[in-house]
Amino acid sequence: MSFAHLEYLQWLTVVPILVVIYMFRVHIRRQKIREWLGPRSEFLRSSISEKKRVIKTLLGICVLALLFIALAQPQGAVEKMEVKNKGIYILLLIDASNSMLAEDIKPNRLNFMKKEISRLIDLSSGDQIALGVFANSAILAAPFTNDLSAVKSYLNDLSTDHLSNQGTNFERAFHLAGRVFEKIKKNKNELAVQVIVMVSDGENHSKETKKVIKDLIVKKDIRIFTLSVGTKEGGVIPVKDYNGQVKEYKKDMRGHLIITRLEKSSLKNFAKWGKGAYYHITYSGKAIEQLRQDLNHLEKTLFEKTTWTKKEEKYQWFLLLAFLIALMELILSDRSYKKIKWKQQTG
Repeated sequence: MSFAHLEYLQWLTVVPILVVIYMFRVHIRRQKIREWLGPRSEFLRSSISEKKRVIKTLLGICVLALLFIALAQPQGAVEKMEVKNKGIYILLLIDASNSMLAEDIKPNRLNFMKKEISRLIDLSSGDQIALGVFANSAILAAPFTNDLSAVKSYLNDLSTDHLSNQGTNFERAFHLAGRVFEKIKKNKNELAVQVIVMVSDGENHSKETKKVIKDLIVKKDIRIFTLSVGTKEGGVIPVKDYNGQVKEYKKDMRGHLIITRLEKSSLKNFAKWGKGAYYHITYSGKAIEQLRQDLNHLEKTLFEKTTWTKKEEKYQWFLLLAFLIALMELILSDRSYKKIKWKQQTG
């Protein structure tokens, strides 16, 4: 038998101490009663059974001990079970350029996207997920891990301030992906399915982007899935102060308001070249669910195999025994039915 909370068993050391203290008090009490009442003590106390009192007290202490054992949550082994953790490697490439602050999607593209990607992470049990951030440069914000709460924490903290070099450079994002997956192949599993999920509002890509994807991604059998966020009508890009209040909107060199619009073509091409699929995120759409279904169709890799023993809870038996003993202690009277005559005590 094992215990889930061994710290409660330490309180069992109190039980023998309580027994010793009680027996010592009983002995002292008897002596004092004899001193105070003299030969009449036996007669005056004849209606009380000292043995029954001792038994009742010991039963109460026994109940306390059983409660400590129950709190320790005793468990018995039932069977050993083997759990296989299967999944794929997913690198999330998140666009953190200033255009993601446009509010054509409320509250803005970036925050709406983070909420949707958080849902994707919640649906990705068993996968190894990493988080990359790009604008005109690209960095790895979180390495591959199956700790999904950690990835979500990095995602929630993401802002356009992560990268000071603004713009949208897809080539650098894919270069980052190539380096990240190269480490995976060297250090972990060459046969593992590797996927890029890029989220962006799009922008025209250079002629070199296709070559980068072909050399760094396709040749290494890395699949590309893309998600777009934003509207065709677009929106202006707010500039906020330290209090989060809009003080102005971004303008071009001529002083005209910059309107950023969704550009689907680049993201569609990336998905096509990367043998993946393209999705557009909307409020009522099912893009995340569809993406997850498509990812589920990919062959999964066995990351780790763990064996654990299924435990059967035993605490209820100790609680039941404690209840029965407490009931017995409650029913048991400490009265004595032995009759002692006064004349016998006084001679």
